Amino acid sequence: MAVPIPVPSRPGRSWQLARLLPALSFVLTGLAGRALIDKLLVLRGGAELVAHWAQLTSLADIVAGVALSGIGIGLTGRVAGLAPCHQRRLLRDALRLGLLLSAACLAALVLLAACGLLPLLPPQLAQLALPALGVGWIGVAPGLLTAWLLGRARPGRAALVVAAGLAVSLLALWQAEPGVELPALLGAQALFGTGVMLLLFIRAGAVDEAIPAGHGLRPFVAAGIAIGVMSPLSTAIARLEIAASASWETVGAVQALWRTSEWITAVAAGLLYAHFLPRLAAAKDARRFALELRAAARHVVWPSLLALGILWLLLPQVLALLYREGLPVGRLDALPFFAGDALRMLSWIFLFGLFARGAGWAVTAGEFLSLPLFAALLMLLPGPLSLPAIGLAWALAYAVYAAFNAWALRRSQAARNGYLFIRRDGKSAEPNI
Repeated sequence: MAVPIPVPSRPGRSWQLARLLPALSFVLTGLAGRALIDKLLVLRGGAELVAHWAQLTSLADIVAGVALSGIGIGLTGRVAGLAPCHQRRLLRDALRLGLLLSAACLAALVLLAACGLLPLLPPQLAQLALPALGVGWIGVAPGLLTAWLLGRARPGRAALVVAAGLAVSLLALWQAEPGVELPALLGAQALFGTGVMLLLFIRAGAVDEAIPAGHGLRPFVAAGIAIGVMSPLSTAIARLEIAASASWETVGAVQALWRTSEWITAVAAGLLYAHFLPRLAAAKDARRFALELRAAARHVVWPSLLALGILWLLLPQVLALLYREGLPVGRLDALPFFAGDALRMLSWIFLFGLFARGAGWAVTAGEFLSLPLFAALLMLLPGPLSLPAIGLAWALAYAVYAAFNAWALRRSQAARNGYLFIRRDGKSAEPNI
């Protein structure tokens, strides 16, 4: 049983910032490494090479995501407050279940690719499809290790794991000959993931078999399949649709916008995941749960929305810094993308609330209203697609997603104990459903 986490009635800003800093270091480590990889790629091959790498990582994310998006998030929430012996057992259970689930996904995708039913890559990248899928399976091990460390309130150690993996990738990219940058990156990720997997299996052998599992992760399997498959698959389909209707240069411009705003959206998601998810999972009564939701909005989402507005104002300078001068993206082109990012961050408060309450049905259903809806809208729009039109589809999809998550969390909590939200005076307020 999780150890209750004390929550002050009105936590001060300095207290919250001090608690958020370790989680922030974990998020920024990953962002900085991915930005350096994109920077090296764009200097070597332009926006098109960045788009190609993003498409390969989408394939890897499909395989890894079925484990990390469900079992990984569940592992972070469940491990908090357990005794060390149970924590180690839970990591081993997560590793076995995650690798088995990802292996099944890998086999299915290989079969689809062999039948010609998975045309997610341009012809020049077709030979890298199987290596990318294999890297996704291997990447389950380091992903689950970081999830476990976050659940144990060790974000600094999780950041070290992420930094080590990125360092190996950056070194391989730096030493790669022109034209083989993408195979070098895949090889580096496979090497690092294999090392972590072997280490975890060696450590897992020391777990006392007499300790019962008792902290099942199976309820998160369905959500992991929905998020892990649909999100990267829909993103890959969206890129192909944009490339077919416009060009791969346009795909590169969209990817640059996503990567740029990710400095804010990923920070928000990381803080909600690494800091607030265990606290939401430990909040057993509705009043404390509502306090945590409001704290997440006040200390993470609202400041992130302000930062997103500042980033939009400084967009030309930031794009030049992260990529190069002259990317064909203006502020007006980016405005609907940033609006969609704002709605996306808002939806995450409710999403992590659903994870904390174990509402797997809502997480699974809602997944079809985010990136899959975005990809479907792109297919319905008349071509050729422009950046503003793509951005409007992005914003509309996440408006629907945020509304659904808010409704689902309110309904889920009402079914649980009859109320969710509280007024400023601390008293409960009945939801209108």
